[in-house]
Amino acid sequence: MARNTRHPLELETDHDGTSRRLAVLAIKTALRGTLQESVKRDYNALEDPEATDTLKTRNSYRLWSGINRASQNRMWQVLAAQADADYARIESEAAANRQRANGSVETATLRAVPEYQTRAAVHGQPGGYMLDRGNDDLAAGILYEAGGNLYAMGQGIGHRDSKGERLIRHIRERFPELEPVRILEMGCSAGGQSADYPVAFPDAECHAIDLSPGMLRYAHARSEALDSTVHFHQMDAGATRFPDAHFDLIVSHNLFHEVAAEHMPAIAAECHRLLKPGGVCLHQDVPIQTARLDGFMRFISEWQRDHNDEPFWTDFANADLPSMMREAGFDEDAVSEEYLKAIDGPIPWYVVTASRLA
Repeated sequence: MARNTRHPLELETDHDGTSRRLAVLAIKTALRGTLQESVKRDYNALEDPEATDTLKTRNSYRLWSGINRASQNRMWQVLAAQADADYARIESEAAANRQRANGSVETATLRAVPEYQTRAAVHGQPGGYMLDRGNDDLAAGILYEAGGNLYAMGQGIGHRDSKGERLIRHIRERFPELEPVRILEMGCSAGGQSADYPVAFPDAECHAIDLSPGMLRYAHARSEALDSTVHFHQMDAGATRFPDAHFDLIVSHNLFHEVAAEHMPAIAAECHRLLKPGGVCLHQDVPIQTARLDGFMRFISEWQRDHNDEPFWTDFANADLPSMMREAGFDEDAVSEEYLKAIDGPIPWYVVTASRLA
């Protein structure tokens, strides 16, 4: 399913609300273009490319950084007001879709939220990723999907792009014989990719896990609205409650850059435990690996950690996920990493793959 797949739970607004979203998008587009190019010119003029503290005193950077943060704050202000205005309609749609009872959702089952998840309100999202106002609250998922779509467009990602669809195409190309019986998505958030897997693998039993109850409730209602059967569970990807060797296919989308470095090996180990012999796991994420970026883009990337509530951004950029997968028990030759061209947009997706041979 493309990013612009329509469903009745997506956040709706009026003409004025659309104009406010477009204003935010225009600012983010300018940040990625003209304003960032100005910072780059000053970076290229540095005598020492490592002297980035000097660059932070330049007007070009101060303007770019200040507007960048202000645009993020404004995006959430706009979307939060629209979510409040449209909440009753979305709640009604969600209730109607829950009656379909094809998939399922279980929350209030997590023993404790991992400490690292409370260190920041990821992306600056109002109330944080774990926002839960009780009474089957959907706000976390509503905001996440709307904010993610608007932010992605500001980064140049097109309407037709889909992380889930791109990974599914890759699975079909690389593992054409794979016909999974059970699929697990780790860190499903608002379910933007979850509904893709029952469509691609209609004979599979599909499960998805996340820490946030608000995300899971929204993801479940969203999948039901798209007539896609998924079973959602509140679980930690590093310590699930599924049996050993339970899944043929495990996937994640943008999970690892939201995880503290010390928790990443636990997720790798859980993948090895949960996969059947012959099973495959694929973890897709943002292409910010330190070795891949030049000095300027490493400097720009660090802004996410310092000013956009992404505390683990550089942990992920410097992580050696293939080595973690091998240390978790996957054979040396069964692990690989690559970059996949996006379906729509200039940014490729980073993917680490590990197969359970025995």
